[in-house]
Amino acid sequence: MLVEKYEHILVFDFETTGLYPKTDNVIEIGAVLLKRDPILMQYRAEKELNVLIRQNKPLPEKIIEITHITDEMLLRDGIEEIEAFNMLKNMVRPNTLLVAYNIAFDYAFLKALYRKHVDPFFDINDDLLDVMAIFKDRHPYPHRLDNLVITYQIDHKNTHRAIDDVKATLKGLTAMIKERDTIDRYINVIGYNPKYPPAGPLNKNVRMVPQYGNRLEIEKLR
Repeated sequence: MLVEKYEHILVFDFETTGLYPKTDNVIEIGAVLLKRDPILMQYRAEKELNVLIRQNKPLPEKIIEITHITDEMLLRDGIEEIEAFNMLKNMVRPNTLLVAYNIAFDYAFLKALYRKHVDPFFDINDDLLDVMAIFKDRHPYPHRLDNLVITYQIDHKNTHRAIDDVKATLKGLTAMIKERDTIDRYINVIGYNPKYPPAGPLNKNVRMVPQYGNRLEIEKLR
């Protein structure tokens, strides 16, 4: 059980200008930090982060279409990247599990932020959990976050805004734990499409496992 392992769980999500952390930027960070209650043996929300990040060039039209975040919003409400990153970094406490939907994407941008603002050789060694891998094992294609929201009748929409997607991810994870608590098997395991093998693991703790849809490939692992 997760409550026996981690003092904190950090569920996070980035909206970005594109797909590639070496050339694209984070434009919005959403995160919810959960703290374990040692008496009740459950997690409770301790802190929430929801910030926009200013950019030095206009957003791509496709990103505006997907997220409904505009240049005007970033100029009016955004903060500097280093400030936003430090706010997120301060939520990563000792013994924290990092959680996201399709975490390989967000993890890559998080590592890029650490390498930009902390150390160019920084590696993240915190344990991680990909909620998409669990959903993919249990349900047929497609496996987008909005499919999880529909499948489990979650009352929080997937809006492509960071904090909304964080809360949808958290509610989806909670629903899947109630359905069948095999979540421990997915910690530090990333599923990938065998047609597109990864270049390598996200960090030294992570196992990359071929995942074929809803054939319970990861859940068979011991």
